[in-house]
Amino acid sequence: MGYKYKVSKTKAREFAQQMEEIEDFCRVNGISHSLSFDSYYFTVGGTKYRVSNHTLQASDRGMRDSLTGEKLRDSYHNHDDNLVCFTAGKTRIIEIYNAIKAGKSLDKRGNVIA
Repeated sequence: MGYKYKVSKTKAREFAQQMEEIEDFCRVNGISHSLSFDSYYFTVGGTKYRVSNHTLQASDRGMRDSLTGEKLRDSYHNHDDNLVCFTAGKTRIIEIYNAIKAGKSLDKRGNVIA
């Protein structure tokens, strides 16, 4: 039997607290999220933004019937040309939102461009 990694109680508590802070931040700033809490949506200055741990294309690829493998629909998302997408985890939503509000330019991963 091999070693199985187990998160410490302290780390689990810190992560739970961080998630609570993110939820509070999103609520205060009008940031909505997907049902699975892996995609976040907001508008700043008339521009729509999406922060997610996966791309729109990856999400659309997953839209297949589990039994037949048939495509359920052509596109799960509205591929709005005015939607700016960042591929980043939810723990970075506050950082990305604040950078956008501050007028900074970001790359596709949500990192500030110097």
